[in-house]
Amino acid sequence: MALARWNWRSGRPEDDADYEKQIQEIRDKTPVPTIWLFGKTGSGKSSVVRFLTGAEDATIGEGYRPETKTSRRFDFPDSLEPLLSFFDTRGLAEANYDPSDDIAAFADSTQLMIVTVRIGDHALHRVIEPLRRIRKASPHRPIMLVLTCLHEVIGGIDLSDGPDPFTDPAELDGDDQRPSVPDPLPDLIQEKVNQFAGLHDAVIPVDLTQLEDGFADPNFGGDRLKHAILEQLPHAYRQAILTLNDSKTDNASSRQRRARWQVLASSALAGTAGAVPVPWVDIPIVLGIQTHLAMKLAKIYDQEITPARWAVLSSAAGTRVAVRLGMRGILKFIPWVGIAAGAATSFAFTYALGMSWDWYFADLRQGHVPSSEQLKEIFAEELKRGHELWRAK
Repeated sequence: MALARWNWRSGRPEDDADYEKQIQEIRDKTPVPTIWLFGKTGSGKSSVVRFLTGAEDATIGEGYRPETKTSRRFDFPDSLEPLLSFFDTRGLAEANYDPSDDIAAFADSTQLMIVTVRIGDHALHRVIEPLRRIRKASPHRPIMLVLTCLHEVIGGIDLSDGPDPFTDPAELDGDDQRPSVPDPLPDLIQEKVNQFAGLHDAVIPVDLTQLEDGFADPNFGGDRLKHAILEQLPHAYRQAILTLNDSKTDNASSRQRRARWQVLASSALAGTAGAVPVPWVDIPIVLGIQTHLAMKLAKIYDQEITPARWAVLSSAAGTRVAVRLGMRGILKFIPWVGIAAGAATSFAFTYALGMSWDWYFADLRQGHVPSSEQLKEIFAEELKRGHELWRAK
């Protein structure tokens, strides 16, 4: 198989440093989506990260590392192949917070800001004043004002139990009526809109709660927030992130969730590489991404990749990988059409390979030895799914 020969004998990254060097050019052309989180402690920043990624609070907390004196960074799922990066600004409640270092550090590296504000918080001077300086420094970077903890001001009403009163009327079907927003939310929302006048591009009320809090939907407003964010992201990352909190992972183990995150991160990276408008150049890079994905999945499941196992892994797609990648290179000679075909194919093939390998290693861990025929069947199913994900809205 072409894939097996290329990966195993010549192009396989030997370590993370080598792999990092191979993909740095991709990142330079299409940076990993990076979100600047801005808000007081307790305003819901961690809840936003948890919803967007599906990661647990412990994983999020342990993943942060210092970036500046007043900020920290969280790369998800890891720093080598992140799907999303978050910068969290701390110290906003302190009188001596100066955004200068953060402005210098994040001016060119963040695609959008999420400003979280508790709907009942009126003491916002120390958030608004530094935000003015940040907005002035980068006026074209979108800012989303996310209003949180809605349930705290409306008594026993469960906003999530029924139609969303904040749904865009244009999205309603037929004669559907949008329910009214309970008091005092309309006045409080308008108050925040006035306070942050000129400092936001969208206002998104959400109520992200814990399961044990007992609300019908603990992620109320989350989909509105996610789709607003996705509109700002490169297509390959957008399609991967769309699936992060897919219901299919609800009953997955932590090991399975980590594997799925890795598959999505590698698929997004491959899709980005596939969009490079130079015929043939990206093929070795995409194959390197897929090789590295196999090694990462094996590590997650505590399995070793032997030459015999690599032969089985490589058989998942058969000769279709070489044929499709070659055809994609030819398509690149047709401007725009070729770029789209390259990105879509790279994304879908990497996703299908990753999900097939995930199934293979999971079975090995349980003491089973999957056959190459079974692996091919799984690959065919997941390839279809990969193309569906790429086209998803």
